[in-house]
Amino acid sequence: MLKGKVKSVLTRFQREKSSDEDAKLDLPMMYEGEKEEVKKIDVNDIISEVDAEYFKCGSDVDCCEYELKKLGPEIDMTILEDRILQLKTQDNAMYKKIYDLVFANYTSYVQELENVAMLQLSLQHAARTCVNSRRLLKNAKEGVSHGGLGLLAKHRKRERLRTLLEILRALKTLQRTDAKLKELLKEGDYPEATQLCIECQNAIETYKHYSCVRELAVSLQDIQEDIERELSVALGQMCTKFNAFQYEQVYEAYQILGKTQASMDTLLMKFTTTIHDRAYAVVAEQIKLNGEFDPEETQHLKMPYSNLCKHVNPKHFIPCLMELCKMLWLVMHNYYQIKQWHEQYAQQSKDTDGSDLVFNRNYVKKKLEHGSVRLWRDVQQKVRPCVLGVDMSNLKYDDLIKVLGIVNRLISIGTVFCGEGSDTLQESMRQQSLKYFKNYHRLRLDELRLFLETEAWEPCPVRSTFNMYNLREFKFMKQSESDVLDSERKVSPSKSNAGIFSHLSPVDNPFELHDEDEEEDVMATAGFEETFSEDEKDDYTIEEKKEYEGGEHSSHLKMPPAYKRRRSGSSFKGPILANTTLSVLRITGRYAQMMSVLQPIAFDVLECLSQLFDYYLYAIYSFFATDLLDRGNVELSGKLTASLRRIEDKLLLQEDSSVLLRAETIGKFPRPQVCPVVELTDLSTLTGLRFRVVAVESLVFLASQFEALLTCLENLIPDSKKSFLTQFFSQTVTTAQELRKPVYCGTVFIALHCDQVLQSMSAVKWDIRGDIMSQHSSYVDILLQEFVHLKEQVSNVERTVPIPKQSLDMLWEHAIKLANKTFLEGFSQVKKCSNEGRALMQLDFQQYRTKLERLTNIRPIPNHSYVEDYIKAYYMSEDDTEKWIRQHPEYTAKQLQTLVVCGVGTRIAKRSRQKLLAVIDEMDRSR
Repeated sequence: MLKGKVKSVLTRFQREKSSDEDAKLDLPMMYEGEKEEVKKIDVNDIISEVDAEYFKCGSDVDCCEYELKKLGPEIDMTILEDRILQLKTQDNAMYKKIYDLVFANYTSYVQELENVAMLQLSLQHAARTCVNSRRLLKNAKEGVSHGGLGLLAKHRKRERLRTLLEILRALKTLQRTDAKLKELLKEGDYPEATQLCIECQNAIETYKHYSCVRELAVSLQDIQEDIERELSVALGQMCTKFNAFQYEQVYEAYQILGKTQASMDTLLMKFTTTIHDRAYAVVAEQIKLNGEFDPEETQHLKMPYSNLCKHVNPKHFIPCLMELCKMLWLVMHNYYQIKQWHEQYAQQSKDTDGSDLVFNRNYVKKKLEHGSVRLWRDVQQKVRPCVLGVDMSNLKYDDLIKVLGIVNRLISIGTVFCGEGSDTLQESMRQQSLKYFKNYHRLRLDELRLFLETEAWEPCPVRSTFNMYNLREFKFMKQSESDVLDSERKVSPSKSNAGIFSHLSPVDNPFELHDEDEEEDVMATAGFEETFSEDEKDDYTIEEKKEYEGGEHSSHLKMPPAYKRRRSGSSFKGPILANTTLSVLRITGRYAQMMSVLQPIAFDVLECLSQLFDYYLYAIYSFFATDLLDRGNVELSGKLTASLRRIEDKLLLQEDSSVLLRAETIGKFPRPQVCPVVELTDLSTLTGLRFRVVAVESLVFLASQFEALLTCLENLIPDSKKSFLTQFFSQTVTTAQELRKPVYCGTVFIALHCDQVLQSMSAVKWDIRGDIMSQHSSYVDILLQEFVHLKEQVSNVERTVPIPKQSLDMLWEHAIKLANKTFLEGFSQVKKCSNEGRALMQLDFQQYRTKLERLTNIRPIPNHSYVEDYIKAYYMSEDDTEKWIRQHPEYTAKQLQTLVVCGVGTRIAKRSRQKLLAVIDEMDRSR
């Protein structure tokens, strides 16, 4: 019944569409009352009330009989009419629902009808084909013999058997694949093994319906796992022993497996694991070799790596660090070779790769670049605990320098390796070395004080070309320059990864330490041996040698034979410096090397280096200048005075026992005392002039070496700290030469007995009348005799210590200036003076000047106009005298007053004379 309804609805709907009628939702077969009722009640609700019996498929339902049975034997007409009305309503609702569904799916319905029509045509074509085929087969059966059909049947059977044979051969090959794969793995032919395994898997997929093949699939899966395991092991071997051919086999195998990206992850994991395991093994092995643990115990193997490093004995720390860095260098170099291999591989296959391979190649490149940074950080994490785990405060200086050299070398390798430095290692070494250096610096200053207090201030016979670079402590500067030149020659600007990795193999040791045992060739020993016999050489005792060398911590210079006897000659041509000066230069070289190998504390070392120079400068000043300042009436320059005051305040302890107790906390040092054997009061030796010359000239030489070191020091400290270096050189180092003045001037003041000359001048009569004197006064001869005696004493000093020309000129200049002041002082004490007396003054001074030039070979003598102008001023008029007085403030008030009273004052009125004296008083008050 329902089917009939559907068909009727479809027929009517199709008819309405063809006639272009509006397909509005109307129920033409329903009564108006029924329509209203359907509108009021929801269609779905009405359909849900339909009995289930009407929806049964495949059964013919007699509606009338079904409804009558429901009414029972006695039928109530009212109920019957209501039921009929209800059934009509349900029928109309069902009809409407079907209509709506058909309308909604009409397009699909039409399409399906077309498909049905096409299917019907295909079936008709197939029917005709079958009919024709049957007809042709019938004709063939009738036309062909039974023998021909048998031949065809046998041919088909043969083909089937041939196919079966191929299948059996394939199965047999699969069974033998296991042994073949194992053989290929043993030979290391990973690409062939991988390719064969994949082909076998494809074959198994083809023949998987055979029961024997299922067992082979399980075995092949195990073999594939073995292949991947072997590949992983081979990658691990590349971390410590890279082989280009073997790595190519592994990489191609991963490409065949389609796991190129996964292979890079595995490779990086292998490198990380290798660094961790090998670092732990190296440290543990070193501890075991040094007897820190029982070889049979394994408890130490459970320690964390940082705790294990703390058990390294400081005596064996350098070999342990060396072995650890060598192992890390090996791993890093193999990683570098892998990166190089991939760059070459990508270059060779750039034009042949597909898009997938290009993507994989770019992925590998980025992975390796990021991996190098990660690997370098892993290396730092293994070196840092080793460095911090050992107390370096008791290490020797050379051992600390070796440690710093190894760590700095590793940092430079890391910078080339991935372009990233190591603040971690730098900070670790800064902590260790700063603690070490503070104690080391205090010991060196105490040692310097000991040297100064035992220094005999005898010149060391060094070569004429000697400078600080001849000392072994400064060898590192030449090595650094050569390393820079080598790196510039070997590193091409276009190759970022060139350098140490390109010219050293993995088995080479870039941390190898070269101990330079060559002896220093700084001593001027030529020509000493032949002047003495063997017996005389043997007379030079071991004790004398030790005394010269200054003990265990001396400058390590070898004593030339018959050195003390050589001092009687004057053949020494080298720079003048004392044994202590060499010690200071050696310490300076060590400090500069410390700054070079550990730049984070370079400024701290520079401060200590400045203290070293300050202490030496103050020692020379306190030993050889303070006793002459008052006698020589010499004033120090403001810059030198400020430097000495700063040194006293910041570096030196006061002479107080309570202050000495706080020496360790305030960072100050005791004042040095001059050695008792140094005689500085003997007038026959010009108050120890030879000692003073050695001391002052050694200070000047030390300052010149510091100035030569300035450029190096500027390159080792940060730009923000260079102002300290500039200030130190401008205010302290450059003032070293200014100490010559108080030393030489004071010596000359003591050597020349000017008081006797003044007494002799006071006995001369300057108010003579009559003829002008042709003979000079006797005091001139006395003064010249003082110069002769001074020259003899200076010559005696030069026989033992050569005085530099600049210093010798300064000494004579001070002597001549002192003599000129003596002349002027004597002239200013004159009470009465005539014109003839003034002429005698000129004669005396001219005689003195002429003979002094011949005596000293200095022409003209310095500052001669100072006396000559004063004598000429006696002849000036009143106006010229006043003008001259105002233009010459270098003369004292007493000298100018004598000039007025005995000169122009004798020719002018009293008021004019008082006027000139008032001008002199005014100038004196304004000074």
